[in-house]
Amino acid sequence: MKFRTVLLGILIAVCPMIFAQASEYMHDHNITEVEVQGTGMNMQAAINVAKRNAIETAIGTYLVSEQEMQNYMTVKDQVLAKSEGFVKSYELLDKSKGPDGAWTVTIKAAVTKDIIMNDLEALGILLSQLDNPSIVVFYAPKGEPYDQRFTEQGINMINQYFTTNRYDVYDLDQLNAMIEDDMSMKQISIGEDVDMAQILAKKLKSDIYVTVSLILEDLGNGKKKAKATAKIFNASTAKLLGVQNGYSDEIFGNVTAYDANIDQACKKLMPLIMNQVKGYWKEQLDKGKQYVILFSKLPEGRKVKSAVLAALQNGAKEVKVVTAGSEYQVWVNSDIDTYIDSIGDAIEEIYGSDFDYKNRGDRIDIFPVK
Repeated sequence: MKFRTVLLGILIAVCPMIFAQASEYMHDHNITEVEVQGTGMNMQAAINVAKRNAIETAIGTYLVSEQEMQNYMTVKDQVLAKSEGFVKSYELLDKSKGPDGAWTVTIKAAVTKDIIMNDLEALGILLSQLDNPSIVVFYAPKGEPYDQRFTEQGINMINQYFTTNRYDVYDLDQLNAMIEDDMSMKQISIGEDVDMAQILAKKLKSDIYVTVSLILEDLGNGKKKAKATAKIFNASTAKLLGVQNGYSDEIFGNVTAYDANIDQACKKLMPLIMNQVKGYWKEQLDKGKQYVILFSKLPEGRKVKSAVLAALQNGAKEVKVVTAGSEYQVWVNSDIDTYIDSIGDAIEEIYGSDFDYKNRGDRIDIFPVK
């Protein structure tokens, strides 16, 4: 039985059909394979339309929110024009000529996903899909050497770089004020080695945090070189995503000259940080869009919890149990309506009664019908 509530969703005109049979690209995560049709006044025109439909299908897996749908025509116009570059290869599966002389073809197309993703990033679609992720940029943990003034200079430059690229960041003065105003955080900062960036990121519910240290390395004979180091972490797990370094040219001089070298080191470092962050987001996006599924007033019992978990896993890329039997995080890259309906069918069969749900964007509440 289908849920009675109609879920507000985005329906893409061309639905992807992922191939079940073995393929030379099956282990290549940068290639998406789809089966599509195209119609044109001659065979080549029909194939060209099919290629465009293949790209539209690949893009459609990333356009899953109302906000992104507003930009859909812009994306379509700019990206579909590049079908020759995005379709790595195709196989003609079927062809037919209609009574009006038009040809219809079916092709299996291998679409290069990375190139499409880069175009979507340029249009701001990737960040929209990720709800404009926030980043905390702060000093390296205590115990790691850094020059405070130069490091502050670097953090401010990195924040400006992220802001220009449409990420949400926190001003350094704002972060320091938070520590000063929060007695518990202030006491922690007085203690032994501590990664205050991690504490701040969790408090602010940021997605990523970056620790920064800048030092002037003495090369001898009056020469110095600025070294800027950034460590990028997943804020929720504190897992290290990567370490990047930027170096300036060697320099003789005074403090003014050193300032210029710090700027140079940071300018070399910032694109490396950005590439690391974007690579992480691409991996997350490949898992699908994240939702929180919350069940209300379900009967207790291990059998019930197992059945609910099995229903959630059918169609999701990944399922994380937050509270067994009631709250889950799921990553879905298929149509959310279909996914929720499949859960509804499963739990209604288990309980023998109807359930309803409310879609609150990235949170879906499921509950029994009164």
